[in-house]
Amino acid sequence: MRLLTIYIAEAHARDQWPAGKTISCVDQPKTLEERLENARQFKKRFNFEMPMLVDSMNNTFHTTYGSWPFRFYVIHNGKLILKAEPGATTYAYDLNELDTWIDNFYIDKNAQVS
Repeated sequence: MRLLTIYIAEAHARDQWPAGKTISCVDQPKTLEERLENARQFKKRFNFEMPMLVDSMNNTFHTTYGSWPFRFYVIHNGKLILKAEPGATTYAYDLNELDTWIDNFYIDKNAQVS
């Protein structure tokens, strides 16, 4: 299983929907180069080591997968098999639930091979 992040449009850009100085620290990019720079700065600022792709300026990934505000997906053999969403009121994930799902995925996959 390979994990990566897709950097999408800014949820709380300074110039559109500010939510304080910590969260709203960049403007909504108008070019792909600006979005790429925002992604680079995010990785640097938060010491983010997971591989990251950047959505197009047409927001293709976001439009296709409805990734707002943030989601976890599992795509296997070209098919979407899990779209984990945060709680409706907390916007938090049960990471233990995600860990269990991943463990079960590998158990099921190994059982099919045996």
